[in-house]
Amino acid sequence: MDETLQVYSTKKDWTPWDEAAVLKMDQRARADLAKMINCKGLLIDLSMDQHAEVRFGVAKNIHTPLQTLERLSTEELCITVKNTAKQTLSSLSFT
Repeated sequence: MDETLQVYSTKKDWTPWDEAAVLKMDQRARADLAKMINCKGLLIDLSMDQHAEVRFGVAKNIHTPLQTLERLSTEELCITVKNTAKQTLSSLSFT
């Protein structure tokens, strides 16, 4: 993981500029960050990314808002993303 990704992966306070910077990153970087960030607004945005790999990262992230996970688990066209969102929801219900 490069230094920029490392900074964003541990970020607690997000600015609109931080969010915009992530949305401008390449697909692989967005996918990596989607698995670990805690910015709910950005996770919502990334849940509608054109690339299934990015949406998969969002579906896997326990910080993703419940409504977003529920939407991914029911409306997502990619079965892998859909099933991952269901698994994340299931694991959250046990905690």
